[in-house]
Amino acid sequence: MGSNPLDLIIKGDLVLPNDVAANASVGVKDGVIVGLYQNGDVPPATKTIDATGSYVFPGMVDAHVHSYSLPKETFDHATPAAAAGGVTTIIEMPYDRIGKVCTEQLFEEKIERVNTRARVDVALLGTIEKEGKLKNVAPLVRKGACGFKLSVTEADPVRFPRIDDDVLYEALQEIGSHGVPVGFHAENDPILTHLIKKFRNEGKTDPKAHCDSRPPITETLSVLKLLEMAYWIDVELHLYHISHPRSIQLIEMYKEWGVDVTVETCPHYLLLNYDDMDRLKAFAKINPPMRKKEEVEAMWDLLECGYIDMVTSDHGPWAYDDKQAKNIFDNPSGAPGVETIFPLMFSECVAKRDMSPVFLAELLCENPARRFKVFPRKGQIALGADADFAIIDPSIQWTIRADEMRSYAGWTPFDGVTTDCKITQTILRGETIYDGKAVLAEPGYGEFIPAIREAQ
Repeated sequence: MGSNPLDLIIKGDLVLPNDVAANASVGVKDGVIVGLYQNGDVPPATKTIDATGSYVFPGMVDAHVHSYSLPKETFDHATPAAAAGGVTTIIEMPYDRIGKVCTEQLFEEKIERVNTRARVDVALLGTIEKEGKLKNVAPLVRKGACGFKLSVTEADPVRFPRIDDDVLYEALQEIGSHGVPVGFHAENDPILTHLIKKFRNEGKTDPKAHCDSRPPITETLSVLKLLEMAYWIDVELHLYHISHPRSIQLIEMYKEWGVDVTVETCPHYLLLNYDDMDRLKAFAKINPPMRKKEEVEAMWDLLECGYIDMVTSDHGPWAYDDKQAKNIFDNPSGAPGVETIFPLMFSECVAKRDMSPVFLAELLCENPARRFKVFPRKGQIALGADADFAIIDPSIQWTIRADEMRSYAGWTPFDGVTTDCKITQTILRGETIYDGKAVLAEPGYGEFIPAIREAQ
């Protein structure tokens, strides 16, 4: 590197893949990590960030974000929220209000939106038509899709359709042949549709009725079907927003049988429960629903034992006014979360449950980056990786305020919750995009990140 100074040095407690390097430094040149330094061997740099006493994490890779499920959210709101939350890369879902991303043209149009509007980096998923049309899979992979998302429940017959088993059988083989993962929203459509109709007819429309209409069997049956298909078909399977410990137990069993499957859960399945429905009402109406207290604690046990691969936000930013119907079934399902997930999980995992920051970085950064093919560029502090960091100060308490959230939604189910940490800086490719108060990145600083299939 000669006598040319580095662009940036950050000093702090570096959360590395295998250890926390206390009072260490990381060097950045041209947006890439070029050095890790201990003691006094730090080279000169144009800029230095002294984060002594803070953890320097890899920037989070949030593997479950819906920026376009509501037209007014878009990258203009979702990606500033991500930046303020220490999230430097989002894996963007394909179920857009303006049209699900299932063709090469629609994929290219979304890449253009990333490169002109996003403030953090974005990897994109594709999907398929309800009737298949699998000839579109290969072009989406060539364009850089990091995977595909499908559903076995019908959230919307056009935008978010149920894929029936005959199409699913062919689709898994086609997607599997291209070496990218396919993820699923796993709930049993016939049972939940029957129960919703039954409860409506009986006048059982209180907030808890949403949970009762989607009992654990609606999740576990669908999970079991998908696992069995992946047992017979060579495919990388991912299961989104798993809410119940029984599902995790089934997944672990199939992992032992050689199925290539990863599983995620979300903060609301770890920090909220069935009893919160009366308080939060439609603001906690999420699919799958909140579970009982004892089931939530069992999820924590499984997480701590390493049986859950990642935690994601499932950022679903419905507007405040959309969540006001008295009948719980007349409200849309979903909640914003990309801005709050990192501080919430650090506070609960590291500060309260004494988990290792390295383990948290695996859940939030490395594992999602690996599964969705943006590793080793993203997901860890290592030589050659993008210089993406989230600096977290564990000495500062931060109270989540709905009116300060950057999502268009304007609310959060965690309003008023105080975390035992604060994101004080977010850095993307060597540039500060959030300084602890304001998002500094301009629209278009974020880049489309194509899948790195050959690095897996």
